[in-house]
Amino acid sequence: MIELPRSLANQLIAHARDAAPHEACGVAGVRDGRVVALVRARNASTRPHVHFTFDDDGYRTIIQTEREGLDIGFYHSHPVSAAYPSPTDRAEMSATWPDCLQLMVTLTTDPPEVNAYRIDPRGDVTREDLTLLD
Repeated sequence: MIELPRSLANQLIAHARDAAPHEACGVAGVRDGRVVALVRARNASTRPHVHFTFDDDGYRTIIQTEREGLDIGFYHSHPVSAAYPSPTDRAEMSATWPDCLQLMVTLTTDPPEVNAYRIDPRGDVTREDLTLLD
């Protein structure tokens, strides 16, 4: 189970709205199954409406988050599709960050839906139970 404070969920949703129609992305700091920090990153993809990748500052955020003793997770938005890993998400995350927490938000629902997943090295997706905390 993953715990996500509602204040951080609201930050994630706000970032998705700010970035639309492009995908928003960022780093999640996780401790003992609870998301304790979200840090926005710039989507440096050449196709930002359907794909995300970090710029150098985003990768520095990953390193800093690890130095703070937190587990690494990622978040990104799907502005016009479900909050579920796309084939591209599965291919890239399984190759580069397997089994890492993936938070995804869609703007196609009202309110926006936030889900949590892990993608294993084979590209298989496991949905995590996500609990929003007040």
